[in-house]
Amino acid sequence: MRFVVPSALLATHLNGIGRVIAQKNNMPIRDCFKFDISGLQMHITASDNDTTLHTSLELVECDQDISFAINAKTLQDAIKEIPEQPLEVFINTENLEVTIVYQNGQYRLMAQDATEYPVLVVDDSEYVDLQIEANQLYAALGRGLVAAANDVLRPQLNAVCFDLREEAVSIVASNGSHLALTKLPTPGVSQTGCFILNTRPAGLLRSLLAKESGVVQVRFRPRGATFNSANYSMTCPLVEGHYPNYRAIIPTSAPNVITVNRLAIISALRRVLVFSTPATVVVRLCVEQGSLKLTTQDMDYNKSAEESVLCDYQGMPMRIAFKGNTLLELLQNIESEEVKIQTIDNSRAGTIVPEEQKEDEQVLMLIMPSVFND
Repeated sequence: MRFVVPSALLATHLNGIGRVIAQKNNMPIRDCFKFDISGLQMHITASDNDTTLHTSLELVECDQDISFAINAKTLQDAIKEIPEQPLEVFINTENLEVTIVYQNGQYRLMAQDATEYPVLVVDDSEYVDLQIEANQLYAALGRGLVAAANDVLRPQLNAVCFDLREEAVSIVASNGSHLALTKLPTPGVSQTGCFILNTRPAGLLRSLLAKESGVVQVRFRPRGATFNSANYSMTCPLVEGHYPNYRAIIPTSAPNVITVNRLAIISALRRVLVFSTPATVVVRLCVEQGSLKLTTQDMDYNKSAEESVLCDYQGMPMRIAFKGNTLLELLQNIESEEVKIQTIDNSRAGTIVPEEQKEDEQVLMLIMPSVFND
């Protein structure tokens, strides 16, 4: 049989779903992409036993329906080196020998029988459906992955939680020292539930959504979830257990409010953190009306840095310290010209929010202060 496919389009889709394939699989067939061709539609599947990614693309020509599997690494490495052009692919249906013909040459490799590829069985007897804009889900997952933990003893924190309440979903993650929360409306959805997505599939999903647009169809089941975008689909298990009550640690009000240009404080942090102690990376914020002073020091090497940033401040003069690299990461994942850093005192959690929230989106970051000596 023969089919023709654009090389750049094929490479893009293979790179999108190829990230899921594990380096070591207990089944050799899992090292492969599974291809199912029907008419002019090519469906490609990749999996790591738990998470399955799927994508589809349209062929230029095709003379026969067929299913086969090809080693993922070999195919990806070969296709990415070909400039954009139509690829002519011939498959011997008797022995599954594949010949890929391009402008200046050809590749020859062997495919495998696709019937050996495990089929994922999804139980949709109980489910909750919702729709989220791709760009909003992409940003929310990015914030969540910054705040998620990496702790083998607490798997529920090594995840991004989708806390579904009536008409809204809160996408939240926390490692105990900082937290990221994005609240999005879900009109027409009256179900409630808490669905915990491990950081690996969350990261894979975010990479798929980087260039996606439109609405993502989300379906949560008791033990798994499916995310469908314009070009990709992901099915994965959920983390069992209960997510901690994150709402209890979010301050309801704060008397001290710093309003500062986000890019200005990010630039200042990048400069002063060069002079912080590598083991702690602590930055002190000394704030009074009109001025926010950032200071760091490394006593071991007798070096320090200090920089002032203009701000608007409501509250009593105060000094507070934060983990500098964490503060920087949280600020980088907020989309706003100015941000508000709100604190009660220098011993309790501070919150960071955009000075102006986007329509149909509420973003909140929380960071615990660090202890410092005068």
